Amino acid sequence: MVRNIHCHDGSLAPMIAKQNEKGTWDIFGISEVFGMGAADYKTKLFDFEITDLILLNSYNGKAYVCIKKDQKWGLLEIKENETVECDWKMISDLNYPTADKMLSDFKINRLDFMS
Repeated sequence: MVRNIHCHDGSLAPMIAKQNEKGTWDIFGISEVFGMGAADYKTKLFDFEITDLILLNSYNGKAYVCIKKDQKWGLLEIKENETVECDWKMISDLNYPTADKMLSDFKINRLDFMS
């Protein structure tokens, strides 16, 4: 399964989440753009297996991905920057017991985003 991660309405998603054969996830960034709506996603962004994730996509310039490793959650923020890749950074380390607690602490409402 592959899911797009996006923060704008461009023709390319800046990242994808790809589920592997073990059922865990990897997140990849754009490695090469071929043209209108076509790109390779070979740049693996994290060197650990993601056991679960929650996508909070948007078209308004900012999106989030809740990332679970083992039993702890962290938060990835993606911001539009006038490039197809967008800027991204982990704004919370993997130390929250639940995604809901983490989103509450950051005052992020899931209803403001798409999955």
